Amino acid sequence: MPIQAIHHINIRARSALVADLKAFYESVLGLRAGWRPPFQSTGHWLYLGDTPVVHLVEDERAAGSAQRGGPNVDHVAFLSAGLKESEERLRAMGVAFRRTTVPETSITQLFFVDPAGNGVELQFVGEG
Repeated sequence: MPIQAIHHINIRARSALVADLKAFYESVLGLRAGWRPPFQSTGHWLYLGDTPVVHLVEDERAAGSAQRGGPNVDHVAFLSAGLKESEERLRAMGVAFRRTTVPETSITQLFFVDPAGNGVELQFVGEG
């Protein structure tokens, strides 16, 4: 399961806060909104160059405010290689995971949680 890089962070928050987060990351960090696959959820992908490094997802069930301890960091994603081997390793270690694909792309994702309940995504390009 060779991890190559942290790919993105996903933040889940209520829609009004997502709008504030989008404005913050665009104005303070200079990220720019760009293409987002046609997921069932609503949100934004904010790009640093050609890479969507911050994913914002609207979720009215999300707790939080603009204060510390606010919106949920849903998961951190790692760009990875070796999809089949990674699935075998997770199964062998007894780690439950969910496999998905990103619409209109060649990206396969494995989602699971760490012992503290933090979401982890392994992202594989062209290995599905």
